[in-house]
Amino acid sequence: MALSAKDLCESVKPPTYLCFFTASCSIFISIVASVGNFLVVFAVIWNPYKDLQKPFHYFVANLAIADLVVGVILGPLSSIVHIFEGLDILTQPFKVAIRVVYLIFCTTSLLSLTALTLERYLAIMHPTICRNNLSPVRTLLVFTLLWIFSILIAMIYLIVGYYKCRLILANITLGVVIFEVIFTNVKILKHLRHQMQQWDALRDSSEENLLMKQLMMWEKKMTKTLRIVIFLFLAFYLPSCVFMYIVNLCANCDCIFVHWIRDIQFLLVMTTSAVNPFVYAMRLENFRRVFRRILTCRVCRSDGSGLNHNHYEPL
Repeated sequence: MALSAKDLCESVKPPTYLCFFTASCSIFISIVASVGNFLVVFAVIWNPYKDLQKPFHYFVANLAIADLVVGVILGPLSSIVHIFEGLDILTQPFKVAIRVVYLIFCTTSLLSLTALTLERYLAIMHPTICRNNLSPVRTLLVFTLLWIFSILIAMIYLIVGYYKCRLILANITLGVVIFEVIFTNVKILKHLRHQMQQWDALRDSSEENLLMKQLMMWEKKMTKTLRIVIFLFLAFYLPSCVFMYIVNLCANCDCIFVHWIRDIQFLLVMTTSAVNPFVYAMRLENFRRVFRRILTCRVCRSDGSGLNHNHYEPL
């Protein structure tokens, strides 16, 4: 069955079982993403140990906010849309609304991850410039521009159509993000390796040298955490991009197959919003300690534990 750019099986009702399967998966992903990303955002805002106030943590919080809204808004909307679709009562305005929301938050996650990678690059390669210029106010300005640009990108859908807009987003993902990730990570790894070799060669056990080495070790750990986040992002997004090409370019695909590909692609993108908090909890002790304190209901407890220097992370 040939698929025209205007049709893409939009006029063919998907199988009812597929609609309810996608709705069920959306509910599950929504719950996990909402709880996990709420913990991340609340941890950075509360910050009881005063060690979550670097630009890296603010960029992590911005990515978590985008992922939190996916869990709180996009997930429930997806469930309702697919249930309505299964019951054959879905209206076009509702379909347009969820597509706009989907594109906004996909783009925001993509741009937030890009900004986080650039922050790591500046923090490692040009630490003085990063400290002097990346103030909280400027960081907030960057976040605002990211969200505005994401909304503008989503508006392209109203001009070129949903599937073409998603294809544009897929090309941006493949082109910009992969290039940036490869370039910045190669440069960062070479610089870190060189710095560590220099300090090891000095064999200087002075307090200043040990502190600088500890600072660099923490920077290295945060950079490795970012690489895991990027790897998971690409692990879910690259198949999603491939599915986008299949949907747009396949001229003889059965409509049931197209609907399956469409829904799997949608779920893959949503899943990226649910996995990041687990990475932070496993890799970063400062996040893990705050998560543990929140989950054990010690948010209101004031016991001076924030002064425990055994868990020091550099500011």
